[in-house]
Amino acid sequence: MLEARKTSIISSLVFGLMVSSIYLVAQVYDFRVTFSEKDKVNNKYESLSFKFNLLLNEVEYFRNQLTIRKVATEKLGMRSPSLNDQILVTKESSKK
Repeated sequence: MLEARKTSIISSLVFGLMVSSIYLVAQVYDFRVTFSEKDKVNNKYESLSFKFNLLLNEVEYFRNQLTIRKVATEKLGMRSPSLNDQILVTKESSKK
């Protein structure tokens, strides 16, 4: 009777150890998968953040260009040259 009790206790402890080991392996796997996904999201975020900053700079540049054009046309009276006002200047190359 005592031998059977020891065997059942050892068997239940081994079974518990196996179940907890499998659970631990599953948790480690889930952690690694989650960490990999988090890393991919962080990389995507950095890429999008960089592109967003480039677009902001581009929008600011064009906004400044529009402001310059508006001030030039309204306050300074500047205008784009017509075809008659344009002069084509070319450079002749001298070969020796």
